[in-house]
Amino acid sequence: MTDRIKRLREALRVEKFPICVEKAQIIKESFVRNDGWPQIIRRAQATADYLDRRTIFIEPDELIIGNIASKPMGMELGSLGPGWPDEDLKDLLDGGQITISEEDYRTLRSLDDYFLDKGRTQDERQGSYYGDDRLWPFIQCGFLCPPWQQKNQGRGQGAAGVGWGLGMGPTSLNCPDYEKVIFTGYRFMIEEAEARLRELRFYDADSVRKADFYKACLIGFPAMIRLANRYADLAEEMAEEEPSGQRKAELLEMAKICRRVPEYPAQTFREGVQAFFFYWILIGSGTTPGGRFDQYLYPLYQADIEAGRITREEALELLECLRLKIMQMNFVGGGKGQREKWAGMARWHNFVIGGCDEEGNDATNELTYLLLEAAKEVQTPHNTLTVRVSEKTPDELMVKAMEVVRTGIGMPAFISEDCYIEFLTGEGIPLKEARKFAIAGCMDIMLPGASRNQAFGMMLVPMILELALFDGINPRTQTRQGPSTGLLSDFKTYEEFYQAFLKQVEHIVGQVVEEHNILIMAQRDLYPDIFHSAFLQDGMEVAHDGLDRKMPFENGAAVNVVGMANTMDSLAAIKKLVFDEKTVDGARLLDALGADWEGYEEVRKACLDAPKYGNNLDDVDQIGAKLWHDIGQIVRTFRSAFDAPVLPTAISITAHAPGGALTGATPDGRRRGETFADASISPVQGKDVNGPLAVLQSAMKLPQNEFMATLMNMKFHPSALKTESDLRKLGSMVKAYLTHGGKQIQFNVTSKETLLAAKKDKEKYRDLIVRVAGYSAYYVTLTERVQDELILRTEQML
Repeated sequence: MTDRIKRLREALRVEKFPICVEKAQIIKESFVRNDGWPQIIRRAQATADYLDRRTIFIEPDELIIGNIASKPMGMELGSLGPGWPDEDLKDLLDGGQITISEEDYRTLRSLDDYFLDKGRTQDERQGSYYGDDRLWPFIQCGFLCPPWQQKNQGRGQGAAGVGWGLGMGPTSLNCPDYEKVIFTGYRFMIEEAEARLRELRFYDADSVRKADFYKACLIGFPAMIRLANRYADLAEEMAEEEPSGQRKAELLEMAKICRRVPEYPAQTFREGVQAFFFYWILIGSGTTPGGRFDQYLYPLYQADIEAGRITREEALELLECLRLKIMQMNFVGGGKGQREKWAGMARWHNFVIGGCDEEGNDATNELTYLLLEAAKEVQTPHNTLTVRVSEKTPDELMVKAMEVVRTGIGMPAFISEDCYIEFLTGEGIPLKEARKFAIAGCMDIMLPGASRNQAFGMMLVPMILELALFDGINPRTQTRQGPSTGLLSDFKTYEEFYQAFLKQVEHIVGQVVEEHNILIMAQRDLYPDIFHSAFLQDGMEVAHDGLDRKMPFENGAAVNVVGMANTMDSLAAIKKLVFDEKTVDGARLLDALGADWEGYEEVRKACLDAPKYGNNLDDVDQIGAKLWHDIGQIVRTFRSAFDAPVLPTAISITAHAPGGALTGATPDGRRRGETFADASISPVQGKDVNGPLAVLQSAMKLPQNEFMATLMNMKFHPSALKTESDLRKLGSMVKAYLTHGGKQIQFNVTSKETLLAAKKDKEKYRDLIVRVAGYSAYYVTLTERVQDELILRTEQML
């Protein structure tokens, strides 16, 4: 690590992140000024106004230009709605994450009236459809986690840290075509928009919509070019005053780069990285870094190395600078329940590396290794790295990846090429196109420029199981929220009970899909965005917003299952104890659950002793395999607002913590309010007692290829990964898992003792990084519930 990187890394340390209001104020003023124009034009003009007026600065030592907020390490207030209600803002301020000046607070509150109760926010639009006795009770109960409290506030009002643009909506996961961004340039897009607008003839209704799209492009893209030139001007001004010859040369080089990109195609590796960063920060934190960073930038790197324009060491330093720039992008949302679902200020800046090319040949290159080396040296929780693994993955790459895993920063994660590609080809995607896949969010599959996910709720499956146990009645509210299918004690066979459970699943999934479709339509009206849409496949030809078109891989709506391991274990206990052995009466089990096991200790012990998923026990694993398949099939029977099947997926972020808090006792022996199993494929914490191979053998029996994504967390004690032989052994285990049915796996390398110590002494362990779900975070920033859940995860040895 160079001295520059050490200084930049130290500059990331702040006690609190300042909330900035510059962006929200400029955007609101623009919206008011341009009221009445088509929404796509208003939003392009608002973004342009912000880019033209935003505060810019270049910090010492930086090699990549682009301050994210108007203050160092700041988070710009979101501009899609009102700021936090005072009570929620107080909770944030008391929690120690953020700070806001009195002046900025007054500005924040002055912006609220524009949005409140005027139909201008997504939450208010959605809430207007919940005014009956069917959907509103469903939304309030938290089957989709977290529950809503008010119809105009959604799951939490307010946000900060959302990039330069306005985006496609706060729930979007996008993967634009960065290769086109970097190697086309905005000038080409402007000229194409001008030409298409000249040639357009208004013979149908669609032509008017296309005209608005092209006009928006002619407003938005020139503004981004102007901003880059403002940065170039600033760099040149700073160079004139700079006493250091080296820094003067760096500033002049950065100015030269900003004169070229993003207006024109990048010609060097440095230009490519700068063009990437400009676009990444423009489109915001919900967007993946556009496919496979090591693939689309490798030609520039290779050409620079061969021409002597850059050395390997200089490229490594630039990639480390990029990691640290990405660490400046932070996010905090409104609503305590929502923040608990995103514990540790979750972010998903996921760089996918390695894997095959379009012909199926291994595409690992020098950049693949440099990105891993940068993560190993800098050791920050972002950006995330994910390695694509197949039989052709070099052993050397697996060893290098395991060296990074051994640092304890929770990355890289590893994903199966076979499993992801099989999912895509099953959706009708040609094999060559499927091989281009990347990841957005935690681990959700995307085709760069050819897909986007917009609706992605966290559905609590154990809460649905409660409905099957109690005849469709929510046992906490005593209200009917599912069809009457009978009490557990009414059924004669396990299969009868299981079919009743599936009826409850179908009912709740239907309501989830209704919520998703309402959300999609609200976002379609409110959030058209040319910066994303123009770089989607055939974006300029189609000339429709990305939310107003069907994509080649249409994954716009997904049902995300949470708490599956607890559900599997619960079903196994019910089958064994109530129906097969008949050692626990169904009515008595219901009483025990209602009493949270108090007075029914012998029933709880029997449930805890029942077979558990994650131990390579075929009986419970096959129950799980059927459950996964059946839920996936039920989800696919519904259609989204994009006129395509809704797809099943399975991640938790940290929804397993607040989701568990919302759910009563379950037949696996879990008490009311206890956290669910983490991720989706991971066993319940501490219940996998037969070693890591048994966990993987259980997981390989589940039909993971039928889901867009799955997550497997595994924790190893640091002593398990001391030698290169240990690393090779773990690499071989991962490769075997991912080439025989597994979809994804990621690791924490830490000890229970370390985590317990970190809870007590936050300052001493402020740099301790853990893998939470599909992202890493500083352990001390997590909620206590999630910290405790990490402690409870089984500590494996090789």
